[in-house]
Amino acid sequence: MEILPRPTGHDDGTGPQMWVDEAIWGHRLYDEQTPWLTMMEFLGVLHAEHSQGRALRETNLNGLSYRPQQQLRLRNLLFNNPHIATVRAGDRSDDAMWCTWLALMRENAGGLDDADFGYLRDRFESFEDFAAIVSFLQSSAIEGASNKRWSSKFVFPFGPNALYEDANVQAKGSNVSTDRRFFARTGEVLYLMLCRSARVDELRRVLVERLFGAKAPYDGLVRVLQGEPQFARNERAGAYVPCRSHPVFDRLAEDWLSILDRDMPIYDAIPHLVTMTGLGLLLYQLRRASEVLGRDEDTSLVCEIVSPKRSVVRDLSADSFQRNSALPQEAIERYVRRVADTPEWSAAASSAEPVANTLDLLVAKFDIPDDFIEADEERRTPGDLLETLVEKAISRHKQHVGKIHGTWARLIGLSSRRASRRVRYAPTDRLLKTLVVCCVDVRMEFKDFLAYLHDRYGIVVGDHQAQKFISSGEADQEDFSDNARRLEDRLASLGLLKRLSDSCAYVENPFGRKVTR
Repeated sequence: MEILPRPTGHDDGTGPQMWVDEAIWGHRLYDEQTPWLTMMEFLGVLHAEHSQGRALRETNLNGLSYRPQQQLRLRNLLFNNPHIATVRAGDRSDDAMWCTWLALMRENAGGLDDADFGYLRDRFESFEDFAAIVSFLQSSAIEGASNKRWSSKFVFPFGPNALYEDANVQAKGSNVSTDRRFFARTGEVLYLMLCRSARVDELRRVLVERLFGAKAPYDGLVRVLQGEPQFARNERAGAYVPCRSHPVFDRLAEDWLSILDRDMPIYDAIPHLVTMTGLGLLLYQLRRASEVLGRDEDTSLVCEIVSPKRSVVRDLSADSFQRNSALPQEAIERYVRRVADTPEWSAAASSAEPVANTLDLLVAKFDIPDDFIEADEERRTPGDLLETLVEKAISRHKQHVGKIHGTWARLIGLSSRRASRRVRYAPTDRLLKTLVVCCVDVRMEFKDFLAYLHDRYGIVVGDHQAQKFISSGEADQEDFSDNARRLEDRLASLGLLKRLSDSCAYVENPFGRKVTR
């Protein structure tokens, strides 16, 4: 597999202090950027590039540079606006409510040179109508219950006017800067992955048509509040994905196309896209780790369909979760240590100044600052330098990238600690519904559904997919047969499965197209 060279610089001067995680997975995966926020960043990039006529077109590999919207008026109105409740609490006329509220916003709005919202009076018949629209859009906020600052909250992506980047607003006025905590480039990584997928042309057409070409009345409400778009002053660059192509890229694009082909509004399809994106990026992290480790076998996710008591499958699922959680860290250590197997290392270590020369090699190879490892020729050896770098790389990995598997598995409904002291793979109803929407066109035999989930995502539920564990004596066939029966019952209770007989059951997609797989 071709690995692309790392970029030579970063747009904002805040590039990584060590090029290890990024070399394996890209710049960058980040646990605090949830699947939903990843989708929001992706949509912002897609819209910015579409406005320039290059949606999902990567002219130069890892050369993405775009200018996102900021929509500060909208954000102030929805998330920095406690004044509506204050104004409505008093016994005031409509005119008095407008005047009082406008004065409060002029005094307290952030990130704006001119905090004059007077244009809104001409767009609403009354202050109460305006308040109702604000309340409706506030209720649609992504992760609305979070305690994030107002400039890091996001309205549902109803359309182009509802897309904007994360920002840090220091104080009143136009002191606005890009914040990379919640928009940490994972959405940019997703964008580049889809750009490099085999079905990118088809995906581009469908996404542009459904997201930006269709009528979007709720986006019209957003535009009424925002007015003309507000853009970032500078372009955003520096995204990096190491692989020119990858099976995960192709599979993710196919999953998106399947969901977008379903008979449902785009607003209903987006949450399913978010969930499958979370699963896709999680599998990408595990697969790339396996590639660095030189392992050819596919990643397995042994899933327990929750039972009332402890079972063999539960223990195997917890073991599977723990094993996969450790995989990325193993890859980090292997990636760093294999520098010692290169001719360059041998030459540096056997030179007249082995510590200085091996340190120079580590600095060049892993893009670490010159003073990142204190070189003391009297007390250090090349091996000591390498061990120190391994320790620092693992420590850095544990801070964010190493948490992706555990955090995202929980957020998409793949893992749970319910009725157990250990975390294991135990899919929720929400994830099961998304898998049916994505994988089943109209109907599919239940046994074929289990086989499809295993072949495509490595999900192990039934006995046919668990032969490795049965053959090794870790489980009996009945253990996984019971697990599959519990899934059958779960899907039936969700209205997603119909039994024709004891030996024949079909999974049915209520939003399916009239297509046979």
